[in-house]
Amino acid sequence: MISKEEAISLLRSEGCSESVIKHSISVSKYAKEIAEKVSKDFEVDLDLVEIGGLLHDIGRSKTNGIFHGILGADLVRQKIFDEKVALICERHVGSGIDKKDAEYFGLPSREYIPQTLEEKIVCHADNFFIDGEKVSFEEVYGRFIKELGESHSSIQRLLSLQKELQKYL
Repeated sequence: MISKEEAISLLRSEGCSESVIKHSISVSKYAKEIAEKVSKDFEVDLDLVEIGGLLHDIGRSKTNGIFHGILGADLVRQKIFDEKVALICERHVGSGIDKKDAEYFGLPSREYIPQTLEEKIVCHADNFFIDGEKVSFEEVYGRFIKELGESHSSIQRLLSLQKELQKYL
């Protein structure tokens, strides 16, 4: 596993903006806080959460669109050869992307939904930062509803993540 400093250096060398780097540091810190609480009840890889949180948006060096998760995963696979971190990048967008939406958006046809506890923690921690600020779950939920509509499948995944992690937030 690479160090925090190496991860931040990688973000810079790939051309991530300072706002993306600041966001990634905030997500990483919050995700690690959550993971430390979760680790009292479940086995969780704290280093993976920390580095995954730092690198989850590395694909934003190439695009700010929905493809940033996949592009970030590819960069991680090429640069640090860590599949677990790559999967965090690939599966963190929103509350995860199901196969139907992946096809709709032109992504390779498969599920991009967080599976492991580490993936879920980073994905959900990321949702709590809007425009550089940490916000409440109510604000996160409101943004999802506004952007996607009440019946979108991502809403149920968001609520499931919240339910699973709520006591650790």
